[in-house]
Amino acid sequence: MKVETSRFGEIQVNESSVIKMHRGPIGFEDHTSFVVVEHRPDTEFRWFQSTQEATLAFVVVDPSKFFNEYEITISDADAEKLNLKDEADANAFVIVTIPGSGQEITANLAAPLIINTKEMTAMQVILPDSQYPVRHPLVAVNETFGQETEKITVKAA
Repeated sequence: MKVETSRFGEIQVNESSVIKMHRGPIGFEDHTSFVVVEHRPDTEFRWFQSTQEATLAFVVVDPSKFFNEYEITISDADAEKLNLKDEADANAFVIVTIPGSGQEITANLAAPLIINTKEMTAMQVILPDSQYPVRHPLVAVNETFGQETEKITVKAA
């Protein structure tokens, strides 16, 4: 399948890698089809690229690469919406904001993207009573990058 992007031009993706969302990310609810695109092989940054709109892409990272203590617990209702039966089938990304200056890069830890990798469905989950901020500094905590960290586990409540 061909996907038009504003950053990489036309890219070829396997249809089995297309992620379907019941409702798109916050503020973009009508956009429900995405692929994860590698930015460069030497970085942890990825693009959550819309297959419907070439200019719509979010910079995302696997939070386990940056945040050792980050734990995601989703409601049973959200796990059911994702048809998530096994925690091992869940993968998480957090959306990163990179200002024009490139400094003060932040990650939205309060609303991660949860992907059911078995069914290739996803949703952005707003963590209830989140102890995590919407804008958590990424660069400051990046000191732990490179150390062995456990994969983030996604648990149903």
